[in-house]
Amino acid sequence: MDPDLTKEELVAHVAVLNAELLDLQEKLLRAKDQSDWVDGAMKARTRVLNERVKELDCVYQAILVSRNPDLRAEQRIGRIVDLLPRAWQHPEAACARAVIDGQEHRTHKFQASPVSLKEPVLVKGSSRGYVEVCYLKDCPAADEGPFLREERMLLRVIAECLGAALTP
Repeated sequence: MDPDLTKEELVAHVAVLNAELLDLQEKLLRAKDQSDWVDGAMKARTRVLNERVKELDCVYQAILVSRNPDLRAEQRIGRIVDLLPRAWQHPEAACARAVIDGQEHRTHKFQASPVSLKEPVLVKGSSRGYVEVCYLKDCPAADEGPFLREERMLLRVIAECLGAALTP
């Protein structure tokens, strides 16, 4: 800076620097808002992906159980039912059961609830029963009551695995 500036020139120079500072502060706030938005979007996407991982793991484990020749059909059904709650969005509130040929296979904390998803278990096109997942407490609204659309699809796949576990 020139030491020979007049008072008016110095005031004008400070005003320009102040305007530049305010502009930089505004740009920084916009960048922070964008960063916060990106951070929120990433967290939301991570939650969604974590749900899909839980669902895929459940399907994988159910397929392994349904194909295990060392287990009787009743054991396969019980093990598959036990896999279900942890695959749901709110595993702490979830419980499950399968009723097949009049026999019930349930998780240890199962209670019937009006908040449930149910799918028929078919063997060679004939219904042999159903598989059901219930929530034991209120959960936030999602696609189907408190359930995700993907959970409905997961339950259909699990019903197919149970049908396969019963096929001789």
